[in-house]
Amino acid sequence: MQTQGRLLGGQGSVERGWTRDGVGCEGRANAQGRKRRCPVILFKRQTLFSLVLPVIIAGVMPVAAAQDHAFETDAERVPTLEVGTSVVLRNVMIHSAVRPAFRGTVVVADGKIQGVFSEGEPFESPANSQALDLDGMHLAPGVVDTHSHSAIERGVNEGSVSITAEVTMRDVVDADDIAIYRALAGGVTTIRLLHGSANAIGGRDAVLKLRWGVTADELLIEDAEQGIKFALGENPKRSNGSRGSSRFPATRMGIEALYQRAFERAREYDTEIKAYNAAQAAGADPVPVRRDIRLEVLAGILAQDVIVHSHCYRADEILMLIRTAQQFGFRIGTLQHVLEGYKVAHEMAEANVPGSAFADWWGYKVEAYDAIPQAPHLMAKAGVLTSINSDSDEMMRRLYEEAAKSVHYAGMDRVEALKLVTLNGALQLGLGDRIGSIEVGKDADLVLLNGDPLSGLSRVEWTMVEGELQFQRRDAFGLDENPGTVTPIEEGSYAVSSTLSGPLTVLAGGTIHTITGGVVEGGSLVMQGDRIVAVESAWDQIEGARVIDVSGMHVWPGMISLNSAVGLHEIGAVRATDDTSEIGGNQPDLRVTASIHAESAHIGVTRHNGITRVQTTPRGGGPVRGQSAVLQLDGYTWEEMLKVDRDMLHVNFPRIANIERDNYGVEVGNEHIHDNICGHSHGEYDCFTSGALAPAPVDGEGESRAADSEAVKALHELFEESLDYGRRRDEAMGAGQPAPVFDPRLDALVPFARGEKPVALHASNAQTILSAAEFAATRELDALIYGGREAWKVADTLAQTGLPVVIGSVWALPSSRYDPYDSAFANAAVLQRAGVRFAITTNDTENERNLPFQAAKAAAFGLPLEEAVRSVTWYPAQFLGIDDRVGSLKAGKVADVVVTSGHLLEIDSAPQYLFIAGREVDLGDDKQSRLYERYSKRLQEVRSR
Repeated sequence: MQTQGRLLGGQGSVERGWTRDGVGCEGRANAQGRKRRCPVILFKRQTLFSLVLPVIIAGVMPVAAAQDHAFETDAERVPTLEVGTSVVLRNVMIHSAVRPAFRGTVVVADGKIQGVFSEGEPFESPANSQALDLDGMHLAPGVVDTHSHSAIERGVNEGSVSITAEVTMRDVVDADDIAIYRALAGGVTTIRLLHGSANAIGGRDAVLKLRWGVTADELLIEDAEQGIKFALGENPKRSNGSRGSSRFPATRMGIEALYQRAFERAREYDTEIKAYNAAQAAGADPVPVRRDIRLEVLAGILAQDVIVHSHCYRADEILMLIRTAQQFGFRIGTLQHVLEGYKVAHEMAEANVPGSAFADWWGYKVEAYDAIPQAPHLMAKAGVLTSINSDSDEMMRRLYEEAAKSVHYAGMDRVEALKLVTLNGALQLGLGDRIGSIEVGKDADLVLLNGDPLSGLSRVEWTMVEGELQFQRRDAFGLDENPGTVTPIEEGSYAVSSTLSGPLTVLAGGTIHTITGGVVEGGSLVMQGDRIVAVESAWDQIEGARVIDVSGMHVWPGMISLNSAVGLHEIGAVRATDDTSEIGGNQPDLRVTASIHAESAHIGVTRHNGITRVQTTPRGGGPVRGQSAVLQLDGYTWEEMLKVDRDMLHVNFPRIANIERDNYGVEVGNEHIHDNICGHSHGEYDCFTSGALAPAPVDGEGESRAADSEAVKALHELFEESLDYGRRRDEAMGAGQPAPVFDPRLDALVPFARGEKPVALHASNAQTILSAAEFAATRELDALIYGGREAWKVADTLAQTGLPVVIGSVWALPSSRYDPYDSAFANAAVLQRAGVRFAITTNDTENERNLPFQAAKAAAFGLPLEEAVRSVTWYPAQFLGIDDRVGSLKAGKVADVVVTSGHLLEIDSAPQYLFIAGREVDLGDDKQSRLYERYSKRLQEVRSR
């Protein structure tokens, strides 16, 4: 029986792999001096091909043929804890959203909060009540999401015309949408369903109190304020997407004119109706006014019976709508998304217009390019009633963490931050007297977590709605009883060059997390030039050294983001700024390096959270996409940023479906298709913005969708052709004969086909992962799996192959209705427990900065915290073959160092200092920090006028 080889990181070290008979082999240096891994082979002589071939041939056989895995049906979704009509929640840390957290007791009876008591304060328990001792747990108000498109049947846009005020979301509530249960699993208890944003004036909203297993009527809050969706900017203009539009309006000028025309006509209609009613009341017999249900709603807006909630981004259009509302006398209940609201926060506050924002989404289209994560804080500071919304089935499960980003980026008070997703949203819904905080008399919408709700390391244990449990966490993967253990690692020593020059910089007094050599409390890290020259447990004064006191802080290696788009991608909806994907099929000779835009705003934004290196990859086309490069996030040109050119070949492995799917890519037999076809992709036409039923990728991983193995066969043939080309080329050169006609594609592919350089096989669903693993084994490639969304389903098989897996994104929805709600969150933990080498990435073109927070989510769902830190530092460095330079803090290694106020992965912790190759990088030197500073000053100026 073979055992995993230990990774030895010292000078001249080798990386140990396995041969067919299980005998260890040493990584050999290739022509470029990069040590290579041994080919990925199964234990003994049994190849993975023998395990998966029957499944591949069958085509539609379930992946369980390879390995049993966890599942979730409605039977598993029923809470096992019964609390009755009254319950006393004792010894719990209470986050009320109206005062700082305190330890105490909450009494619930008949669906209401009957009492809230501090520790030691006397109270009486209701008769026949159940008592729960919740020592060590945290209780928070249920999340209120003011912008949701969940629980809507078949799409959310009547996009045929520019004004659709006559339609209402109340007519299309889907009580069976699995997104409801998943939202409850994230602590969401109340949502507002909004019409999409394809229309300048869309349909009316619906407000739901979430429950699982009830009817649509039981979800509706009947007496909630009636709202209507407006939209400004690119979506109603239909600026993006592939279709274009001839529908008016096509400009922001046209949108303003549409409002002017619509409300003038609504005034006329209202005048006509009132005149008719007055004439009737006077005894006359007037000609009836032709009823217009659209104009009725518009007149209701003017009467403030219907409240406006408007999708918007830019400051100019925000002001336009505020002035239009003042002109016609209607009320703006919220500005939704309101990404540039921070620029006109004073005007919003002056007009008493609330804002409901994203926490940090930006850059997906032009009007989102100036979005900043400090916006919610800046608006709240100006006096704007501010909330954070999701607009996403996936994000709505993480809204507590989204609120914590305002603590991270802007230092917002923790109580005020919690309000962003609880009380403030309730107030915006007109329900602040009933929900949103833990106060006597309010609905018992309560969420129990195993940690602070603003911690990324916390998870929801149960969710209560009006005193009844609607969600209770189930350990589907057995990680509570059988967790993974931290993998022992060793790292050798490195020589410190005697030629280093320049001043010494000492980080003194902090907690140094070396990653491979333990934690040094109150130690010092010494840097000179681009290197770490010492990591000491004590500090001796060095003459002439710059000493930075980091007492109370934490020192870490810089993080590494794999499968990055940094430098190739700027604005999602603008093709001219996107160089991530080439056309023309297989392009193995392409490299990203010389296309890196060194002035990209994404560089500063990404490194702001402590990411110092990225592997920028071609992200589309193919199947063979091209070659990536390793960059440091500092430098004036791509040549200065480049650390490793052509480090890895990326292959979008042809997709093999787990089971049969229909023409929309939806699993046959899954009648609730919302999750699969209605993902809200900002800046592109989809169910939410166009009104069309547009197929969306079910696996989130590339364009290739092979229905059978023909595409895999073609890939085999390409690699075989490359090997033949390389053999003939080498033989000709050895014999002094003319080489075969040069073929740049085949020539570039040769070292990868020979296993001399690593190949990233991008595969998401389980069957494709198995097929990719078989391909790697058959071809004896130095391979890794990238994506791995369903890797948890085949973890044992992956462990047998030795294939490393780069997981991303952790923030992903389950790919099937019947996968456990936390399958993406627990993916890394399941793989680590099985012995699979892994790293974590974001797979996010705009927000790679969230890398530490995604690793934290994996830790919250079973991954040992130390392993979570390694997944974004040491393990990526190993996979890139640069672990002798970065990934840990050790004398002789490159000084990529980040100093944080708290734990590296915690959302409420923030970087304080950042060094890349020994050079201190200004954490304020990024587009968003500069905008925050500028408009903070603007707010001060307008207030002082």
